[in-house]
Amino acid sequence: MYLTIFELYRVGPGPSSSHTVGPQRAALRFVHDIAADGLLESTRRVSAELYGGLAFTGREQGTDIAVIAGLSGKSPERCDRQLLAQCAERAATEGTVALNGRHVVRFAPGRDLRFVVDQSVAYDGNAIRFVAHDDRGETLASRVYFSTGGGAVLSEDDAQRAAPMPHLPYLCTSAQSILETGHAHRKKIADLARGNECVLFSPGELRAGLLQVALVMRTSLERGITTEGVLPGGRPRRAPRDADALRSAGSTPAQLAAVYATAVAEENAAGGRVVAAPSSGAAGPVAALLQMWRDRGAVAQDDDAVEFLLAGAMIGGMLRSAGIRHVGCQGEVGVAAAMAAAGYATILGGSNEQVLAAAERALKPHLGLACDPDGGRVEDPCIGRNARAAAQAFEAATAAVKVPAPPSGFDLLVRSMVEYGHEMSGRYKSASVGGIAVNATEC
Repeated sequence: MYLTIFELYRVGPGPSSSHTVGPQRAALRFVHDIAADGLLESTRRVSAELYGGLAFTGREQGTDIAVIAGLSGKSPERCDRQLLAQCAERAATEGTVALNGRHVVRFAPGRDLRFVVDQSVAYDGNAIRFVAHDDRGETLASRVYFSTGGGAVLSEDDAQRAAPMPHLPYLCTSAQSILETGHAHRKKIADLARGNECVLFSPGELRAGLLQVALVMRTSLERGITTEGVLPGGRPRRAPRDADALRSAGSTPAQLAAVYATAVAEENAAGGRVVAAPSSGAAGPVAALLQMWRDRGAVAQDDDAVEFLLAGAMIGGMLRSAGIRHVGCQGEVGVAAAMAAAGYATILGGSNEQVLAAAERALKPHLGLACDPDGGRVEDPCIGRNARAAAQAFEAATAAVKVPAPPSGFDLLVRSMVEYGHEMSGRYKSASVGGIAVNATEC
C-alpha cells in the first residue's frame, strides 16, 4: 500500500492522530455516508460506541469531543482546540448536534456516546460504531469505522477489500531499492518522492500543500514556545522556560532542536493544531529540524522546505511499506527521527547514501521502544522522547553528511524493528495498557 505525502503529513488537532484525528474523520465520514445513502434527512438521533484503545483512553485524548466535531461537519484540518471545545459544549448544553453543520438531531453525549471497555470489534482495536435512528428510535443505518493510526480511517467495507495501487514510477520499499532507483535514474531521494506524488497531484498542488504543512509546523512551534501554563495532565509547559534559559546561557544546536520539539509536543498535548509526522504524538522532530534550517537564514526557504518534506516523506513511506507500523513508539517517534534526519541531510546537500545514513543513525536509538504514555495522555514520556529524537536527528544528519561513502545497514535495522514489533506484546503497542502506563509511581 502506498502512502501519499499528505497521509504522512496530516494537519489536525492534538493530542493523538489515532485517538483524536481518526475518530473525527470517522464521524465526518459517517455523516457523508448516510447523506450519500439518502438517510440524512430521516435521521432524528445519532449514537456512537467507542471500542479498544478509544474506549480506554478516549476521554484523556479528546476522542469524545473530536467525534462531536466530526458529526458537526468540522474537518480536522480546520480545527483547533477552541473549536472542538465549542462543539462539545453546544452538544452538552443543548443535547443536539447539527449533522454536517445543518441538520439538527438529538445527541446527548452522556447518553449517546458510550465507551465500551468490555467488548472488542474485529480487524482493529480502535473502532467506532455510529448508528442513525429515525423518529421512532429504529435503526436507519449502522456503520463501523477503524482508526488505524496516523489519522487514517477505514470502514468495514474498506477493511474487506484492498485499495487500488496507483502506478508509480519509483516504488521503493527498502533502503537498497531507494539507492538503486536513485542511481538508475540519477535522481535525489526528494526527486523520487516528487515523481511519485506527481502521479496523484499536479506540481503546483504538491508545492502548495507542502508549504501549508510547513506553515502549520512553524505556527505550532511558535505557539508552543511562547505559551505558558499547565497541560491537561498537570504537567507544566517547559518549552518557554527552556528557550529563555538557552538564550541567556547559550546552547548547542542539538539542545535547541530538543527545545523546539518540546514546544511542538507540548502544543500537541494541549490539543493544539499540529502536523502529524508521521503521527501527532511524534510531531516534534520534523517540525523542529525544519525550524533549525530556517534559523540559518537560508535564502530559498520555501524551496528548501519542500525538499526537506519530500525527502522525509520518502523515508517515512519506505519504513511504513517495510512493516514499521503498529510496533510501539519505535514506529512513531523513531520514524519521526528518521524522517527529520533525512530531510535535514537533504538540504545540507547530502547524497542519497548520506541521507539514508542520517535516517539510519536517527532511527537506531529507538529500537524496541514501547508505547506506554503515563495515564493515557500524550505527555510523559512522549514529550521527552520527541525532544531526544530531535536532538539525535540533528546530530545524525550533520554527522552523516561528513562521511563521503557511509556504510549502510538500514534494511537490517528495519528488519530488526519489524521483528521486535511482532514479538512485542500488544499491551506495549497501544497507549496506556502496559509499561510506564500502568507501573508509573503516583506522586
